[in-house]
Amino acid sequence: MNNSITKLFGIKYPIIQGGMVWVSGAKLAAAVSEAGGLGLIGAGSMQPELLAQHIKKAISLSKKPIGVNIPLLYEKSQEQIETALALGIKIFFTSAGSPRKFTSFLKSHGAIVVHVTSSPELALKCAQAGVDAIVAEGFEAGGHNGRDEITTMSLIPQVRDIVTIPLIAAGAIAEGRTMAAAFALGADGVQMGTRFLMTKESSAHQNFKECLLLANSHSTKTFMKATTPVRLFINTFAKEIDLIEQNYHGTELTEKLQAHLGKWRAKNGMLLGDLEQGELEIGQAISLIKNIPTVKEVFEKILADYQATLKLLSSSQSF
Repeated sequence: MNNSITKLFGIKYPIIQGGMVWVSGAKLAAAVSEAGGLGLIGAGSMQPELLAQHIKKAISLSKKPIGVNIPLLYEKSQEQIETALALGIKIFFTSAGSPRKFTSFLKSHGAIVVHVTSSPELALKCAQAGVDAIVAEGFEAGGHNGRDEITTMSLIPQVRDIVTIPLIAAGAIAEGRTMAAAFALGADGVQMGTRFLMTKESSAHQNFKECLLLANSHSTKTFMKATTPVRLFINTFAKEIDLIEQNYHGTELTEKLQAHLGKWRAKNGMLLGDLEQGELEIGQAISLIKNIPTVKEVFEKILADYQATLKLLSSSQSF
């Protein structure tokens, strides 16, 4: 494959691994880059010092391009950016904030900037802010997503119609056939989180991975829509959040949610394996995933299925 995304990042395949908190550290990012995609270190769960350690380790594991995902809602996002720049990182995916905040600063340092968005209107603002590419993420995606509830299939063509810069589709893309669908809708590349979480190289706890093997189409739901929407695996903690949302409103709802969330919920669930009281962020695509392969095996399967899908489409009877 050779298109605007592979050229932009200097990679073999237009496949990007999502920068997930507590899951996408050096080992996963390096493995994805070695396989021909673009690996991202998820900085959202990292202090600048820990981020530096992961960047150094990733660089030692792979000489291919590696990027960093920086959620801008965190107070130390600027320190994270400065740390990554100092260590030679030139690819930045920013999210959860205004694309204008750091784009000019990053580009002045020779970096490539990609921003994650959940609506056509925000995608246009990203392009106007001067980013090099956009990730348009549908409501099916795991973790924090937009309040707009626009699905990937609806979002991608709408964004493609109003921006000309490279477009990366995200949200429930975990197979060769969904990758082919994303390209048919106008995307130049795809970003996958859930599929790469379910690999041997991800940092997700084995309990979490094995629990997800039993997931079905009803296993996830988006919670906290009034504050910070997040798609979670439905466990005891998620059900408790659901009850709070049903019984409280306004400022009282916000206070109750903040109190119940406390600290380290995501770490306890995703990294340490607390399946009942941990915050388990995962996308709808989990219902399609029934194995925990290596990253290399994921690439082999996705690429084979992608080619098979194209062959099937080309041999279909025309209308």
